[in-house]
Amino acid sequence: MDPARHYLSRDGEEVRLEPKVMRVLVFFAAHPQQVVRRGELEAAVWPGMVVTDDAVTNTVIKLRRALGDDARNPRYIETIAKSGYRLIADVGPVDAAGGGTAPATDERPGDSSTRLFEGTPPVERHHGPRSAYLIPTLLAAVPLVALAIGWWLMQPRGGVPPPVLEPARPVVAVLPFENLSGDPERGYFADGITEDLITDLSKLAGLQVVARNSVMAYRDSTESASRIGRELGADYLVRGSVQRAGQDLRINVRLIDPDADRNRWAERYDRKLADIFRIQDEIASHVVSALQVELAPREQQRLLNDYVTSVEAYDAFLRGLDLLGRRASADNAEARRYFRQAIEREPRYARAYAGLAMTHALEALYGHGPGVLASLDEAEALARQGLSMDENLPQLRYALGLVEMYRGNLAAAIAEVSRAIELRPSYADGYGLLAWILHFAGRPHEGLDAMRQAVALNPRVPALYLTVEAALRYQLEDLDEALRLLEASVEINPNQLLTRLLLTAVYSAIGEVDAARWEVEELKVLEPGFELDLDYGLPIRDPQYRRRFVADLERAGLADR
Repeated sequence: MDPARHYLSRDGEEVRLEPKVMRVLVFFAAHPQQVVRRGELEAAVWPGMVVTDDAVTNTVIKLRRALGDDARNPRYIETIAKSGYRLIADVGPVDAAGGGTAPATDERPGDSSTRLFEGTPPVERHHGPRSAYLIPTLLAAVPLVALAIGWWLMQPRGGVPPPVLEPARPVVAVLPFENLSGDPERGYFADGITEDLITDLSKLAGLQVVARNSVMAYRDSTESASRIGRELGADYLVRGSVQRAGQDLRINVRLIDPDADRNRWAERYDRKLADIFRIQDEIASHVVSALQVELAPREQQRLLNDYVTSVEAYDAFLRGLDLLGRRASADNAEARRYFRQAIEREPRYARAYAGLAMTHALEALYGHGPGVLASLDEAEALARQGLSMDENLPQLRYALGLVEMYRGNLAAAIAEVSRAIELRPSYADGYGLLAWILHFAGRPHEGLDAMRQAVALNPRVPALYLTVEAALRYQLEDLDEALRLLEASVEINPNQLLTRLLLTAVYSAIGEVDAARWEVEELKVLEPGFELDLDYGLPIRDPQYRRRFVADLERAGLADR
């Protein structure tokens, strides 16, 4: 293996690995014959990052493909059911002659090759001493690299200080409510209470509320309130717990001043499950009162959840919301089933219609090409049906904005997303989608402004945000920054088609044509039969920018249909 160049070599044939895939291989090599749990891999290889549920699975699949391994009859990596993975091959550095284990002293790294698996030939080096790294050297470097990446991701993008949303002060972070029910399967219910409170508070112009994506990274965290507050830029934290037993419900909530490490307000609610909606209204009102935030009459109305009465419908909705939040295509169909159950039990449940619409709209994100246009039609129909019940639900406006963007109706898309942000001023994903639409509309500077708002609300920056900002930087011909953002995005989620497509264009633009062509191959692995069609999903309005984008892709072997 050649970790510096991200290559494996076998029988004279070189196979390039993504940096994240190489890191997984290195982690396995450091723990041979041991069961490595998924959580351990996530903590070691994706430190401090929020990754999709299938990121580990897909990275291991790519590693197996590179090794020529078979999951059913493994020679290298064995899957341990419900536990993790185990590297079953022998591991160790050997000397360049292939005779035995490399000497521990009197050898420079360049004097020996690295061979991971017993029975494989030693690797021939092509780039001199810097290419050959022994495993201990690499393992020592991995934490430093991870730390550097984590630090960089937390920095303001492009050297611009993170904006302060005015007048969205104070900044509040609702941390994941702890599940005390004694049943891990009830975790979705505690997460749902958390997300509902975030959603309710996000509707208020007098607050800046940290997005779900950022706070969920602190699930089960033992960090101090002061440190979490600093990392999220939050003036106040909301912490709580949920205990559900049959029809009995206990919810504890605290509003914490992290600087003073003291409670500003605390309350315990011992009620019946049927009272859940009233409890949520009370919690939101008490938090707002403790913060001394003045509400406009329309905001007071937004805090009242009077559109659902069925606990069974709410429970099904929360299960669907949990699956939808994972942003993985495999969970999308299951989320859809739960949203339909919620609507069956509560026919006028507007939020369930919004969730169901999003499962169809996201088909455009997971797939590519005209085959998903029918999903957009279904998403629009569901969203408009939901609006007939609640025209002020921001999630419905967001879903419509996504549909109109993919159809190329950019003015309509901007109007819908702007309305969503008006209804929910702390809507981080709303600002992110607005930035993406403005990119297509030929307004990249405004897009960067929207992106800064999204990052301010969602400081643990998700992969898609990095990709959208990279597109804006590429549009402005800031290629170095675009490349850094895209490579960071791939580190978090290696399976996003859009990121691979933009990486192809950026590599081509900077003259790295071989790297660009390799990205094309990755695109085709992710979606066999992939064909570029800019008229679908990439409605670029600026003709000059469109020509440049097409030319960069054509150099890598991709032609627009």
